[in-house]
Amino acid sequence: MGEAPVLVTNNPGKAREVAAILGVPLERLDIDLPEIQALDVAAVARQKAEAAFARAGRPVIVEDTGLYVDALRGLPGALVRWFLATVGPDGICAMIPSGAERGATARTAVAYCDGASVEVLTGETRGVIVPHPAGEGGFGWDAIFRPEGASRTFAQMAQREKDAYSMRRRALEQLRPRLLSSE
Repeated sequence: MGEAPVLVTNNPGKAREVAAILGVPLERLDIDLPEIQALDVAAVARQKAEAAFARAGRPVIVEDTGLYVDALRGLPGALVRWFLATVGPDGICAMIPSGAERGATARTAVAYCDGASVEVLTGETRGVIVPHPAGEGGFGWDAIFRPEGASRTFAQMAQREKDAYSMRRRALEQLRPRLLSSE
């Protein structure tokens, strides 16, 4: 793979989580990237990786995560960041109609771009949107998502417990062999 990639994110919490999951040191680069408005996290991650490589001039890793709520026909998907900014976690919980199933899929796309190609790897976790936010940990929508098989939201879990369910871990584990083979 050659030169060590940089992780492009403006979210320090996400950067810590990615580095812990990969178990390899990563330099974090905080650059403002254009982000296409799409429901598909893979399309968003691919575009962000290409833009990040153009700005950084070296191999990059970018990540995009979406929350796909069954009762909302897949919304907010990759637009979850904008939903959080406008209605917040409580607002997302309230959007689910009374009596509707609260199932959801958390999906992460990790894109690696070396300038010659872009590889996109995905991971997902099924779960439910809880009626009201619970927990103080994590970031983003962690307080409203409880993965299948768990009794607590991501925000109520210690990092190690969250990693056991993590869609981000599932995507990053596919990338780890590439990173390790370049050392």
